Order: sequence, then structure tokens, then C-alpha cells
Amino acid sequence: MAGERLTNRIRFVYGTLGLLMAIAAADINTPAANRIFLLQGILLLTACGVLFLFFRSNRDRYVPWLKYVTIAFDIGVVHLAALACDANHSGVIEYFDSFFPLVLVLWTMAAGLRYNVAACIYATFVTATLSSLVLWWVVSTARVEVATQSVWGVNAINIADETMRIVFMSMSGLAAAVLASIARRLMRRAHQESRNRAALQRQKDRLSKYLGEELADAVVGDDSGFELGGSKRPATILFTDIRNFTAMSQGTDAAEIVRLLNEYFTEMVDIVFRYGGTLDKFVGDGLMAVYGAPFDRDHAPLRAVLTALEMVAAVRRRRFEVGNVASGLRIGAGIASGTVIAGNIGSMQRMEYTVIGDAVNLAARLENLNRDLGTSIIIDRETRDAIAPWIPAQALPPIKIRGITGEQQLYTIDPATVPETIIERLRTQVLQNDAATLDGPPPMAEETASH
Repeated sequence: MAGERLTNRIRFVYGTLGLLMAIAAADINTPAANRIFLLQGILLLTACGVLFLFFRSNRDRYVPWLKYVTIAFDIGVVHLAALACDANHSGVIEYFDSFFPLVLVLWTMAAGLRYNVAACIYATFVTATLSSLVLWWVVSTARVEVATQSVWGVNAINIADETMRIVFMSMSGLAAAVLASIARRLMRRAHQESRNRAALQRQKDRLSKYLGEELADAVVGDDSGFELGGSKRPATILFTDIRNFTAMSQGTDAAEIVRLLNEYFTEMVDIVFRYGGTLDKFVGDGLMAVYGAPFDRDHAPLRAVLTALEMVAAVRRRRFEVGNVASGLRIGAGIASGTVIAGNIGSMQRMEYTVIGDAVNLAARLENLNRDLGTSIIIDRETRDAIAPWIPAQALPPIKIRGITGEQQLYTIDPATVPETIIERLRTQVLQNDAATLDGPPPMAEETASH
């Protein structure tokens, strides 16, 4: 109904101007002509008032037949000018030679404001029909001389000329129909695109809670993101869990445990995403994060280690309440680097993005090993070699890991030996992708020299 409201505003302006012009020209027109000109303005303004009240009481109601009634009314009121001119000094010839045909063109094209092709074609039909009736009335009653040739400047009309005038006036409605059709398609396309963008944003917002913002963007923006399969790529895997969580949760209300885990994971996941990690999954009180898949990450091992260090520091700073009793949590982290298979695994009905490979199995084993060794962070040799210039790691005795052939040379990182200033500096350099600075002098050496 927006188009109908706009047309009503135009009707108000035209009716007001018409009424003012009729009053201003009252002295030069005959009384009979004045009455009809005034009637035109009054009819238009009355219609404006009625429609205004109708729209006020029917704000959300669509009345499909209303546009056909108003189109016929408007064009019919304009044609009353033929009667006014017939009653005026010059006679009905004034109607043909004045600006009224142009007014008919404008009102016929105004049908396009409804953005409805049928309404425009209907306006074309109404204009052609009423104009033809006016011409028939003038000719049949001999109100003006009918010339056999095209005439100009005399009080006569040529039927062929007037027929062409009617055709061209009416064709303005067809032009409006074309414009209305184009405008309607564009509006529908814009509306659909707006809905699609909103749907994609909602989908992305939902996915980002599981995958992280970057992975959600990739999945939403690329249909191939929903295909099964994977590819080999280097990555660093981080596993963490809460120490002695099972004993802590015994005898505690389940709702309290869920609340605690939600608070804990909210903080931990923020740290993972801060360093560009992909949250792979939650496993009970633990989580798995991946660095380097599905997106390449410079210094992926360093990102994973910094994540673990910040997690340990965050847990130590904060006291979590369990059953209204403040409790200090302790966490362990296992980190391993290597080639993994990353991709969508499962079925077409249910799939998840994950990584598999020896590095994944090793990282999970290292996280569990913290319990036996009393450590906080254990890393494999490949991770240690990648972070050696920046973060110190102490070698552990070679150890046999269940499910992995041969003894493994592992390393532990003591969070107490890594000052927060070092973590903050490395975080800034990693997040700014300042490779030149990272490849320069080791910050640990700089920190030691400064002391």
C-alpha cells in the first residue's frame, strides 16, 4: 500500500493546486466552467481525506482492488475538464488545445507508483476508453468542427490527429507498466538479497559458536565447505583438561558443574580464537584446538604454546566457585605438531570438521601425561624446535607413549619461567604477523640481558 499512499500525496498536491487555480481564474472563466473546475478540486481533496482515514485505520491491511478504483477515479476526474471547457468561452476546443492531455499522461503514468503491471495496463485502458468517449461525444454532438485534414490554429479537430493523441496518451500507461515491472523485479531482488544476507549472517553467527569466526566465514561462503573429504597439511594440536575434575565434581549438583564448565570454557575459547586457533571439539572438561588448519598460520606451534600459557595464567588468576565454595582449578596441556588430515569427516547427514593423524594422538597422550609427571604443559620435539628461540623448554627423559612406536623425546614448559611481559610481546608480534621481529633476537635473551 506504500504506492497508494504516495499517490494520495500527489493527489492532494494536484487537487490543492487545481482548486487554487480555479479560484484564481474565476474571473476569466464562465460560472458554469468555474463550478466544474471547483468540483474537480473538491473531489480530489475529498478522496484524499477519505483515503487518509482509511490508511490510518488499516495500516497493515492490503486491499488489492483499491488501486483500480482510485485509478479510474483520478483519470475520470481529469476528464471532467472536457465538460468545463465545453461550458467555457472557447468551447470544448480548449480541452484539446490546453494542458489537460499532458495531465492525463501524468496520471496514467502515476499508476506505475503501485509497482503493479496490471494496474498500469488498467490505467492505459481507462485513459483510452474515457478519451475515446470524450472524442465520440464531441464529434457526435458537433461541438466542434471536424476537419478532413490535419489542422492547427483553428477551432477544429482532425479525428486522426485526436486518435493519435489518445494512443500516445494511453501508451504512457504501457511505459509505466514496463517501469513498474523493472522496479518490482529490482525491489524483489533487493529484498531477496537482503533476506539471503540476513540468513547467511544468522547461519554464520550460529556456526561461529562451534567453528570460530574465520572457519564459519569459509563454510558459509563456499559450498565446498559442506563436502566430505580432507587434505594433508602441517598443523599444531592443543589438548587441555582440568586436573582432578572428576573428584571435584563428585557430590556437586549437576547444574553447578555445567555452570562452572560454561564459565571456564568461555574464557578458554576466547584465548584459542585470539591466537587464530580453530576449536575442534569439547571432550568432557577438556578441549581440542587446531592451529594451521583449515587456514595457514605463521608460527602455528608458537601460537599453540602461547595459548596454553595464557590458559594456565587465566585459570590461576581466577577463582571458580563450585557449590558456593571458591576453588582454584589446575589445567594440563599437551601440544604436538606434524602433518595431519584436515577436513569434513562423517556422512552427508552428519559431518564435522576435524583433524586426524599421529600429531593428534600424541597431543592427547601428552595432555594425559601431565597427571603422572606433575607438569602443566608438555610438548613434542617438533613443537619445541619451532619455539626454541622464544620460549624455554626443559627436556624430559625419553618415554614410551601408549599407541606410538618407540620412545619419544618430550619437553615441558614451566609457566613460571615465562614472564607475562614475554607473553604479551610475543602475542603482539604474532597477531600483527611481525615475522621480521619474530625472526630477530629471541625475546627471552633480551629479557635476561635487561636484568
